[in-house]
This record gives sequence, C-alpha cells and structure tokens, in this order.
Amino acid sequence: MKRLMKCSILMGLITLLSIVLLSCSAPAPVTAPSASATSSGPIQTTPLAVGKAVHQVVQLTGKQADGYVIPLKKVNIVCVITDVGMAGCGAFDVMILDNYEYPAVKMKSSTANPIATVDDLLAGTVKEVNNTAAKLGIKVGMTGREALDLL
Repeated sequence: MKRLMKCSILMGLITLLSIVLLSCSAPAPVTAPSASATSSGPIQTTPLAVGKAVHQVVQLTGKQADGYVIPLKKVNIVCVITDVGMAGCGAFDVMILDNYEYPAVKMKSSTANPIATVDDLLAGTVKEVNNTAAKLGIKVGMTGREALDLL
C-alpha cells in the first residue's frame, strides 16, 4: 500500500510537470551537458522567456536527474527530480511529501537573489529536509548538489 502511494505521488508530480510543460509550449528537452562540463560543475543555462518552461538533464555523481524551471511573471518554480527524491525551491512544501515517504528538500539561494535556475538550486543551501530525506543523510546547510547526490 505504501509503495502504491509513493508511486502515485511520483506519478502526480511527473504528470503535473508534464502538463505545465505542454501548456507552456515548452521547447524540446535540453540535452545532456557537453563533454567539457564536469560532473561537479554547474550546467550553464540561457535566460528563460516568460511562459516557456524548460527541462534539462542534470549530471550528478553516478547518475542523471531531471531539472525543471517554470518561469512565472516575477519568479521561477525550480526543482530537480532524481530516481529517489527531489530538491525544490521555496515554493515546494516538502513536509507534505513526507506523508508519502517521498524524500524531498527545500532549497534557499546562496545569494541575495531568489533561486531562478537549476544552477542556482545546485549552488543553493538546503533550508528544510523532510524526515524521509533526513534518513538518507541529508542535512540543513548542505549544497543542492550534495543533497541531490544522496537522492
């Protein structure tokens, strides 16, 4: 039963992101980073047009994840989803996801500006960790990249 609930919440997140991407006339997914990009360095992105959601592949240590940026008028919704869990900007309620035993962390920017890109999320600091993610060793204060490597 718990496994079914976990799959349901994951499918719900994927469905929601897919609907948003389709409704925004999103461009084709961004391909994997070039050979010159390192697994420890950030992925370079271009500025986003309002209303154009973007998907990009994020190279982590030992695996790839999916990064999403959904631009709104004055803010972007940003998250990275792995095969285990997710890291998201301040718009996400990670404690609700804990009800479904889905590991999730909320990030804050490492600068004075809000998180606007996947690079910002990777360089940001973990602000909130749900219990399921804490069991994987994720702690407040880690970078986004460090937390996602554990997810």
